[in-house]
Amino acid sequence: MKKLQKSLIALSIFLCCTDVAIGQQSLFRDGDRIAFIGSSIAMKGGNFHYINLFYATRYPGTSITFLNGGIGGDITNGIIERMDEDILSQKPTWVIMMLEENDLQVGLYYKSRQGEEGIAEKRHQWLNNWLKNADSIIRILKKANVKIILETPSIYDQTGNLPVENGYGVNDSLQKCAAYLKQLAKKYDLPLVDCWTILNDVNKIVQQKDITNSIIGNDRVHISPMGYFVMAYEFLKSIPANPIVSKTVIDSRNSKIMSQENCSVTNLKTSAAQLQFLLESNSLPFPSPEGVNVDSFFSFSTELNSEILRVKKMKKGNYQLIIDENNVGIFSANELKKGINLSLYKNTPQYVQASRVLALFEEYWKLEYSLRRLKFIEYNYLGKLQNKDNPDEVQKAFDEVLDRFKQKEGYNYLKNTFAEYKANKPVEKDLVSKSDSLLHSIRSISMPAGHQYKITRL
Repeated sequence: MKKLQKSLIALSIFLCCTDVAIGQQSLFRDGDRIAFIGSSIAMKGGNFHYINLFYATRYPGTSITFLNGGIGGDITNGIIERMDEDILSQKPTWVIMMLEENDLQVGLYYKSRQGEEGIAEKRHQWLNNWLKNADSIIRILKKANVKIILETPSIYDQTGNLPVENGYGVNDSLQKCAAYLKQLAKKYDLPLVDCWTILNDVNKIVQQKDITNSIIGNDRVHISPMGYFVMAYEFLKSIPANPIVSKTVIDSRNSKIMSQENCSVTNLKTSAAQLQFLLESNSLPFPSPEGVNVDSFFSFSTELNSEILRVKKMKKGNYQLIIDENNVGIFSANELKKGINLSLYKNTPQYVQASRVLALFEEYWKLEYSLRRLKFIEYNYLGKLQNKDNPDEVQKAFDEVLDRFKQKEGYNYLKNTFAEYKANKPVEKDLVSKSDSLLHSIRSISMPAGHQYKITRL
């Protein structure tokens, strides 16, 4: 960790002393493949999807591939068992390790089992299994020469007045898991992202207003879109990332570009009533996904999505800002002097372009989830099957599972899940090809363009 801290200090000094080059700084490099491993929370992917979106818009010229290594319902033993076949086979250069709560066996914490003989020992045994395997997974990855970032687990909501039974004590055990990961980070000199603490703090804020609400969700375990964004925010704050989309400072009176960061400003023309220039940024602003207010709990727009335009020494009055043909808004001379964060305005051409990137990503993420569901079914229900390509054997395995669940609550879910598998498995290669094509389109459409700025006095 000391090495990482020294690197961060050196990076900070460098960024303070540079200008346009700031946009090129990233922990991840061109060609890196980054796998996020875990169970259902990783498999659903919201956390690393938002990180992926950030890197695609902030570093559009860099080819970085994010890989889904989550399997719903998995415990740490399962992650170890599928490590070679499912994770290392994808040739990751980095693995983000976020082990979830499945090892803890939430049912052991239900009120109905409080007086059960040996219950404390069972809880302790499963907690120790998580701790032991966390260390084992790190050693396996290090042996494979994979770089590692540790993420503490997300929280279990044991404080909210929610509709499902409360396994009170699960979150306390997860806190112990988080503390142990911090020890492992020091032991192995690894960077760490503390998701547990920030989610716990944010959930307290949420429930101070409404005890029936949760940053997690009604089932106490799985993450809401806003919860996923909180995790992504903590990652981007903990791991070096360029916070600036672009920053431009212009002296209007003297027709001078005073500074430019992560962008290029040319063709500056000034008159008594108007200012014009061409600005080409190295990045796009981060577009807000549906269900996410990026500034709900922290100043993301200021801290990590700064697209600043400052114009000094303008005559008093109000000015209209037009970018290309888009009327962005009307601002006073004082507002322009202080600086406008354009990432807050969704009608700029660059934000519109970033929104198109997001739309493509949403299509890509759906495909990714469909492909990951195939792995989910194979690891959870077809693990012992010798020939997974034989439809008759697959159907027989499905029938056996459905027969066991005929009178149980999960029957319809399993029936639909198996039907989805039978529909998608024969076209798996086509889905992979389509997802690869979407990634290519995303990398193409995320490349920034130059835009004509016109600031006119009203």
